[in-house]
Amino acid sequence: MSPAVTEKSGSQTLILMVASAAIGGTLQYGYNLAIMNAPTTFIQNFINETFLERWDIQLEDYQVTLVWTIIVSIFSLGGLSGALIAGPMTIHFGREILGSESCWQYLLGSNAIPGFIQLLTLPWFPESPRYLLIDRGDKEACINALRQLRGCEIQSSELDEILQEQIEAKGTRPSRPWELFSDRSVRWQLISVMVISSAMQLCGNDSIYFYASYVFKEAGISDDKIQYITIGTGACEFTACIMCNLLIERKGRRFMLMGGYIFMTIWAVVFTVALWFEHNISWMPYLSMTCIFTYILSFGMGPAGVTGVLPTELFSQNARPAAYMIAGSMMWLSLFIIGMIFPFLVSDLNEFCFVPFGTVCIMSALYVGLFLPETKGKSLLAITREFQKLNYKGQDKNDESQTQANYQLGEVGPSTAL
Repeated sequence: MSPAVTEKSGSQTLILMVASAAIGGTLQYGYNLAIMNAPTTFIQNFINETFLERWDIQLEDYQVTLVWTIIVSIFSLGGLSGALIAGPMTIHFGREILGSESCWQYLLGSNAIPGFIQLLTLPWFPESPRYLLIDRGDKEACINALRQLRGCEIQSSELDEILQEQIEAKGTRPSRPWELFSDRSVRWQLISVMVISSAMQLCGNDSIYFYASYVFKEAGISDDKIQYITIGTGACEFTACIMCNLLIERKGRRFMLMGGYIFMTIWAVVFTVALWFEHNISWMPYLSMTCIFTYILSFGMGPAGVTGVLPTELFSQNARPAAYMIAGSMMWLSLFIIGMIFPFLVSDLNEFCFVPFGTVCIMSALYVGLFLPETKGKSLLAITREFQKLNYKGQDKNDESQTQANYQLGEVGPSTAL
């Protein structure tokens, strides 16, 4: 087979693999967020009718809202469970893990379809090269997986990096989540992942999908237009994520993350002003709607595209599963909290409902600017060296040197996230 045909085949394999992972992963996540908005009124009526029919109780508005928030938020507890078991399952099994009013029940159940598609397609794709070599010790399978994904002969520097990491990991076992909390050598890496993972949900972006009806009604948008605007919000974030992928290797993770949160802060302020004057100026509802779109656009350009890769770039192979468990737990817990309190923020704070989110965004931008080093084009050793300045600030230099020796992976090419 000619090199051109082999490279084309490898590219197709990689594209199909990414599509399969997206269909069963991020698509399901976004789908769950989006579909909960369309049947909002029907589900709330269903809650009222059920309580009245079974227990002869007429719920008040705040009680209906409370039950509704539990229904909306409960799937995030399932996500939390998944985050807690994903790390150990990845170590033991690799990538292949099981992963109108009359029709709203079927709409909510339809999210099983993408998971089923992923279940059928994933076995046809190669395992993670790092997993094959470091966790299973199968060098030949690692090389074959790299060739299948790349569609060409692999670069020596790419394989050398994995081999060096295998040497460093030899004789050690994967870290457990609680061990990372007591490991000073990864203290600020762990703090950074926890802060940024939590901020991704506490910034309130996903609540716009959960409670689009609440948000757009508060912004003065008529009921008959809300469903179409909700579709636009999803298209807006999709476009932003594509743009982020095009820019992230040019501008860097830190720049995109900090810039996204800064713009989100600005739009949260403008949105608050627009809500304040919406009854006095006729065009203010349209400004409010514009702010929501730009808020989502800023989120997609920064936090949505960068947060997920940080555990891979900040931790060694032995610590990554535990780091992802902690990051995932923080994300899902934060999403559950926001999902529970957001309707009450809207009803109690009114035009100031986005002030808490703007506060989270500006604090996140400050944290990234002050404590998170740029990871673009750097080896794990180089990234670790920068964090050691924080981990061992004011401590014995011998401790810092010893920790750096444990991460001696060598200077390599631009990718640390293979």
